[in-house]
Amino acid sequence: MNKKNGPATDAADPGSTLSKGSRRLQFFGEEFVLDTVSGLFYRLTPAAHLVLQAHEQGVQSQQFPGLLRQHYGIDPASAARDVELLLNQMVSLGLLDPQPERLQKGRA
Repeated sequence: MNKKNGPATDAADPGSTLSKGSRRLQFFGEEFVLDTVSGLFYRLTPAAHLVLQAHEQGVQSQQFPGLLRQHYGIDPASAARDVELLLNQMVSLGLLDPQPERLQKGRA
């Protein structure tokens, strides 16, 4: 996920703020998201977009690795690692609140 401070003038419909979740994020197509609190735009990887959209729709975070496995056909260990890295990065950017127990149920 790359930070982008400029306007997303080529981005698609800005009306995809979802009714569930934090309502903090406003999606512009599948590539950009606006943090409505900070006013910063971020350029998303496809995996980051999938995870953030799922979060905004109220999907439990322990289900995120399954979404990545289903969508990208990757192995369970890689999916869990990728989700953990994505969530850590999103927390460090302030896009998600820290929840240390977030993935504990998803690990076996």
